[in-house]
Formats: sequence, C-alpha cells, structure tokens
Amino acid sequence: MFKDALEEQGPCLSTKLASYLVEKHGLSSDAARQRISRASDEFQKLKSLPFARGATFVYLKMQYATDEYWENLYEAIFSVDGAYSWALAAVLCREILPVHHFHIACGAPIAQKRHIASAAVLKRMTEAGVLVVTDQPGIGPCVVTRQISISPDLDAISAGVRARLMAESVLLDSIKEWLRNLAFASYNSVLLRGGIEEKLPSVGTFNWDLSAPSYSTALADRGKGELKPGFIACDVLLLDNVSVSAIKPFLHKVKTLQALGNIGRVMFLLVGQRFENDAFAELRSAGVIPATPESLFGKDVAEAFRDLTKTLKNAVQGVVDSGKLDDVITRLSKLEGALGNMRGSFFELLIAELVRKTFPGEVQLNKICSGVDGKAEVDVWAVKDGVSARFIECKGMGPGILVSDEEIDLWLNTRIKRVRHHLQHIKWDKPKPQFELWTSGLLSPEAQQRIEKTRIANSAKFNLIVCGPEDIRQAAKSVGDASLLKTLEHHFIPVIHP
Repeated sequence: MFKDALEEQGPCLSTKLASYLVEKHGLSSDAARQRISRASDEFQKLKSLPFARGATFVYLKMQYATDEYWENLYEAIFSVDGAYSWALAAVLCREILPVHHFHIACGAPIAQKRHIASAAVLKRMTEAGVLVVTDQPGIGPCVVTRQISISPDLDAISAGVRARLMAESVLLDSIKEWLRNLAFASYNSVLLRGGIEEKLPSVGTFNWDLSAPSYSTALADRGKGELKPGFIACDVLLLDNVSVSAIKPFLHKVKTLQALGNIGRVMFLLVGQRFENDAFAELRSAGVIPATPESLFGKDVAEAFRDLTKTLKNAVQGVVDSGKLDDVITRLSKLEGALGNMRGSFFELLIAELVRKTFPGEVQLNKICSGVDGKAEVDVWAVKDGVSARFIECKGMGPGILVSDEEIDLWLNTRIKRVRHHLQHIKWDKPKPQFELWTSGLLSPEAQQRIEKTRIANSAKFNLIVCGPEDIRQAAKSVGDASLLKTLEHHFIPVIHP
C-alpha cells in the first residue's frame, strides 16, 4: 500500500500520504494516520525535521536524494511559512552563505520564547541533510544546499559569491560612514558583520548586517527625563534582482521585532542592487526602507558597485585586470570608508597576480590546509610538484601602518605549523618549502627580531622571507606590468617624493 502510494505521489509529507490513503483506499482519517505512524519498515521518515501538526516527510529508500526527493522536500518546507522555509529561502537565493552570516540571514532569532533559535534551525536542517556546512576558500565555513555541495560548478559559484561578499563589505563600510556623517547613528557605536570570531551586530533578539543606536528625534524617545535611543537595523543583499522569496526571512525579523514592546523605535533598511516590484511593495508596506546603492550614493557609485562585483569575480578566478580593479577602487574610494576592511582582500588579489606572472605552476587564492590542531588559510598558494612550494601571507596595510605583533606571532606559531602538517600529510618531499610575508605596511623591531630568530632556527626545514613595500615595488617593476604597478602604488605603496 505505502510503496505504491509513494511511487505514485513521490516523497511527501505524512499528512499528504494520509489524504491519499483516505481517497484511494477508503480509510478514515484516523485509520490512515495510525497506519502511517505504526509503519516502520515500509518507508523512511525524515525525523530530524519536524513539521507542523506532527507531520513528517516520508519517502522510499530508493527515492532518497533524487531530483524528485529534493523538489518535493523543498515544496513541503515552503508549504509552511516558518523557520525552515525562511532559512532555506535565505540559502537558496545566496547559493553559498557563510555560517556566521546564516545567523543574520535565516530569519530566526538568537533566542526568543516560542521561536526556534538560528543555531537550532541550522542544526536540524544539517541533520536532515537539507543543508551542508563546507569550507570554501577565501570565505571559510559556509552553509549550502546538498545539491550545491556536489555541483560541478561549485568553484565558479564560490567565486561569484566571494566577489559579492567583498562588494557587500565595501557597501556596509560606506553605509556606516554615511550614517555617521549625517549624525543619524551614534558615531562610535555602528557595528558591522565581520569575521567568524567577531560578535554579530544585533537589535532586539535578532542579528543584522549593520546595527546602531540612534539619538535622532525621529527614533529616540524621551521618557522620565531620560533620552532613550532608537535603533537602525540594516541587511544587505547585492543580488541583481531581490525576489519576494528572498525578503521573507528579513520581513519575519522586522515583524517579530515590531511586536516586542520594549525595543523602542527601529528604522529598518534592506539594501539590494534591485528589487522585484512585489518585493519592493511588501517591504514598503511593512515600514522598511528598500534602498539601493543608487538611491543612497547616486548612479555613478551604483555602477561602480556592479563593476566591482564583476571585476572581483574574474580576479578570484585568476583573471586579474589590474587596470579595471584600479579604476573601480578609485571610483569607490570617493565614498568615505569604502576600502575599509577590504583593503587586505584587494591586496591578496594583486599579489597573487604578481606571483602568477613569474611562477611556473598554478597559483591559488586562499587555500585551506588542515593541520593536527586545526585549519589554516594560505593567502597565496604557489606550488609545483618537484619545482617550488611557496606559501604567501599577505598583509595589505595602509602606508606606514604597523602589522601587529600578534598577527606575526599567529603566522609564525600557528599558520606555518599547520601548513607544514598539511605538507606532511600529502607527503611533500622536495624542494624545501618557502614561507613568505608580503606586506605594504611596516614591521616593529620586535616582529623583525622574531622573524629572524625563527628563520635561523628552522633554516634546515623551510625558508622564511619577508617582502616589504620596496620589495613589492621592485617585483612589480620586474614583470613589466605598468597597470599592476600603478594599482599597487595608487592604493598600497605610494611613491614618496623627497
């Protein structure tokens, strides 16, 4: 009975299977439900993902992970407007979502009564096999659907997502300065999403890409002689066309927060390249400001953001047009704070291109290596079997800025050790590996001494090299790429005239 039903209907919710049994076999609703609950060997149940009213997703063993299985499971998840559908919508529209960004984008709270927390949503959906956590070079641990995790196009998708994330970071830095310059946000209290170890911005029970208290008269409230600030909560999603499905997790956060009585006034912003008409209308009706780079900063800047995403996607895949990169960075640098935290990522792209000009083998960005005690990311990985093994740490600082001693210690004590463990695991023999630090900044005397001491102590095991601003300038000149040299000098190693 069950086998025939599931072969005809395909994988489905137990409630749908019960309706089929009532219609096709004349069972009462109670009898159908009881038969399904008692059946143990005739079909499989997705127990780790509970649905409303005690329903479970059921399927035949041979149907698992087929196209029909995923299509019907997604349909079942989206049939209920809840935590799982919002989380799935967030991942599907982004394709690849950093784990720490998942807790912003999924629409679930950090913790709140009668709501499933974001951590619990991720746990249940990964246990159910709907979502997978995987490491992506240059991004880190990421949430993807199982289909994306096994897609032959994963590398190309990852490159596009990394480019979008970099552009979003530039945009967030610019929005931060815009809010501060208008005195709309408390100057030193604007928080942005950052790395996986950094605390996420929050307002109320939810995480956001940007948050800030505001003492603007439009948001603040004066009660009992004391001024209580309002808040700004902003998410960004630089997709070409933000759909209704893509905004649902955000709208849930907005509506849930508005229902709380003790938060105060909040101004909500969602920033995208463009919104579908229906999505725009829904956001407006919910009291949200649907903003775009053009509406915030003008047409020229909006075009620069689009060009930035395209240029970065090519660069991440190893096709660096340094002239275009210089042009787009220059156009965006008119925005205060635009380079912000992305200076290091741009520097990595340029150094990788510089190395690629002369290295005889493949050059990769952000190679993840597994050591005995954890993972390490190599900014520029240049390895050719039997010829050369270069592992480059990039520090793209502003001119005259010191690389912190803590960063030097982390490189020497942790990253190099983990990469060497990785080399042992892949049975790398010769030649001797070479660990390099390329920086547009400066090193303290203590850092220089520490590096020299490590170099001497380990000279039989590996080479240790430091390339400072002048070394980088000479390397760029030696490859004869005037555009690359101009970009480096324009943004990282300016020529200082006496």
